[in-house]
Amino acid sequence: MGYWVIGLALIVSVAGASCGLACIRQSTKSVTARFRLLWLFVAASSIGGVGVALSVFVSMLGFGVKGTVLRYDTTLTTLFSALSGLTVFISLVITGKTLNWIRLVAGALVMAGGLGTVHLLLLGAIRVQGSTERSLVSIIAVYVIAAVASALMLWFSLWAKSVPVLMVGSLAYAVMVTGMHYAGLTGLQVRLNSSAAIPEGDELFNFFVPFFIVGTLSLTIPITAILVAPDRREARQAPATAEPDTAHSSSLAVASRKSGRVKASVR
Repeated sequence: MGYWVIGLALIVSVAGASCGLACIRQSTKSVTARFRLLWLFVAASSIGGVGVALSVFVSMLGFGVKGTVLRYDTTLTTLFSALSGLTVFISLVITGKTLNWIRLVAGALVMAGGLGTVHLLLLGAIRVQGSTERSLVSIIAVYVIAAVASALMLWFSLWAKSVPVLMVGSLAYAVMVTGMHYAGLTGLQVRLNSSAAIPEGDELFNFFVPFFIVGTLSLTIPITAILVAPDRREARQAPATAEPDTAHSSSLAVASRKSGRVKASVR
């Protein structure tokens, strides 16, 4: 389909990562642990579900093998979609909201192992008229790039406060996720057998459409919540800031009346 598919995959990954980092920043302002976990769940859906799974789906739409029909195993593809976000959520919970190098390394290892494994699940879900194999070098490269991307994302999630820094982290993450995908894809070896039956499974587009709808909603809802959240905080703070002014105005009025009575008595 052309190299523009790579650019589209990068855009999708940047959108998911930036929305996820913004949700993590909002989670630090939550007054209860329940709402913090809710923000982290939404962030994981954006970072893992959109930033990784949907981005890889977009890339795979431009992937084909001449001489065979491509199908995808339903179970493995579904696991890839679901576990991408779950892995990121567990990693965010492990990392916490303050910088602790032990927890950061542990979270990065969990996230790297999860993302690398689910990506290999998707490559293993490919069915052709023949057989497929993956080279050991490409498998190692997938896990190495996943480790760097995971550590970078979790580190950015702890200190990215401004929008420019957030966007830089999102772009770096998107580049690494795309690199991880193509590192695994280039190690995929296909041996065709023209006499073999058409493989079982579904076309990738059948997975892409519902996942695209869910992914779009998973971005729309948190973006709306982020935009509304400051308004709610300002509304709660408004009465508190208004009371001192009212008290100050009433005290001035009382002082003015007292001053008038003093002047009248002097006269």
